Amino acid sequence: MKEAAYLRYVNEANGWLHEGRRSLIDRLLGFHLPLLDREREILELGAGVGQNIPTLARHGAVDALEIDPLGLAALRQRADLRTLLDQPIPCTLDRRYDLICAFDVIEHLEDDRGALRWIADHLHPGGLFLATVPAHPWFFTRHDVAVGHYRRYTAASFRSIVPDGLEWLSGSHFNTRLFPVAVAARALWVAKHRLLGTPPEDKQGVPGQGMAGRLLSSVFLDEVAGFTPQTRRRFGLSYYACLRKASAPGQGPGKAPNL
Repeated sequence: MKEAAYLRYVNEANGWLHEGRRSLIDRLLGFHLPLLDREREILELGAGVGQNIPTLARHGAVDALEIDPLGLAALRQRADLRTLLDQPIPCTLDRRYDLICAFDVIEHLEDDRGALRWIADHLHPGGLFLATVPAHPWFFTRHDVAVGHYRRYTAASFRSIVPDGLEWLSGSHFNTRLFPVAVAARALWVAKHRLLGTPPEDKQGVPGQGMAGRLLSSVFLDEVAGFTPQTRRRFGLSYYACLRKASAPGQGPGKAPNL
């Protein structure tokens, strides 16, 4: 990720967009984690500055993996983090987890298939993998370049990188109600920077703490409140998938959501 883009990301880490996603994460884990009846060990990949850790810590003991120096500095100050790993995946790791999370991380990895194989290898049988990724390849712009994305996903393209041994529990697009607003805002942002001829060093900003931020937060949180594992939305700013490692050898990835 470009330095200017990462600094903006750090400043936005506790804003409405991340708040809404944390609410969705908490809701999804509330549905799926009761399937695990033991004390849970959790790993968050690409933990950033730790904005998701308080949510994850409500569900178990949390380890984090991060490689950015600013993120590592922030994570080292956290008391609610058990272990901090500072190597990129795939790395040697002699432990397995009940839950591995990657929130807007997989799109930053050139070898996304290899990353999911590594994740599957480091889950206990029956363990869960919860991921969010940016949606719709046609929406790939200079914003994605600035934040270090290799790609955006469709439901089908994410399904295509899932290795044998991971089975689908649920998946859907989300941040659907605000998606038309996001498309319009991104188009204007791209047009402005093309007109000015500025290099793609910075990401598009997100409205902050004012009236606009409160309104956007209200819309997003209301959408999240209606989510269930059966929710299937065909479009949205992002896509999530919740997968479970098969308990028996030879089980495949299961049937993907019909999206």
